Amino acid sequence: MMRKLESYLENIRTFLPGKEPEKVEEILREIESHILERAEREHGDTNDTSIALTIKEYGSAEEVAARYYEGGPIIAPHLRNYLFMYTGILFAIHMGLHLLSFIFGENGAIFRFSGTDLLAVISQIPVTFIFDFGLVSLILYFVTKAGATSSLPYFTWFLKNDKTPSTGSRIGSFVAAVIGSIVTYLAFTFGPVYISDGQVTILTGVFFDSFKFALFLGFGLLVIAAVFAFINIFNYSRITKITSSIVSLIFLFIVVSPDYSSGIASYLNIPADSTGHPLLTVILLFIAVITIIELVLEIIRFWASRVVKTQ
Repeated sequence: MMRKLESYLENIRTFLPGKEPEKVEEILREIESHILERAEREHGDTNDTSIALTIKEYGSAEEVAARYYEGGPIIAPHLRNYLFMYTGILFAIHMGLHLLSFIFGENGAIFRFSGTDLLAVISQIPVTFIFDFGLVSLILYFVTKAGATSSLPYFTWFLKNDKTPSTGSRIGSFVAAVIGSIVTYLAFTFGPVYISDGQVTILTGVFFDSFKFALFLGFGLLVIAAVFAFINIFNYSRITKITSSIVSLIFLFIVVSPDYSSGIASYLNIPADSTGHPLLTVILLFIAVITIIELVLEIIRFWASRVVKTQ
């Protein structure tokens, strides 16, 4: 009988402010007393059945804890993981919108970047994060003041089939990324080519120049993937995957930035205007969207796993 009640009280404890242990214990004793009295008064006894019914009627652990939030923290304790989860999601989307705007030649999708060179882009990252953090904090503050009982998605379904890859699989990912890096490097350095009458001839034209630029893009992303895949062999973590996606986004910013795209075109010995070919724009758009989605999903998985641990 008491085991179910004890479990219920422990769940409530996780949602109560933890800075004053004595106050928390007092609240839990009060709740326990109310439940036992109510079970006997309304159901005639304090057995397993009456306790279970009373707990169900009394409310969820979150709802009960919310009744004791007056004078408590600005953001309810059980919402703090959501704070960073939603900030991360908003930040990933926010940076993605900036990148997409760069691809289409417009500086700043919803908040203007002060510049498009690497230093300006990197300096805007913490500013963007602070803005997103503040916005999410404000929303969760109002949720807390409203009773902290609002139902927020845990996104735990993303963890349903989430398994840590085996060491062999991680080594395979590293080897594949290294091979891909070598192939794309050789392709944009010596190709594209065709053989005619035993002679190797480099293909030219705006389309092939843009394709060469796309190969360089793939090379850069594969090198980043190889570096973080190597790290994951020894210490697999979602943080590493999140960092990899962020570095990939920064690389894409550099590639599409007018401050660097012309220099990259010069390095590849292709005309600067070939970097604006519609096919290249489509390729960039596709890669950017995939990278953004991967970043959002990894952020969700990381924080969803932390939320689950606190439940």
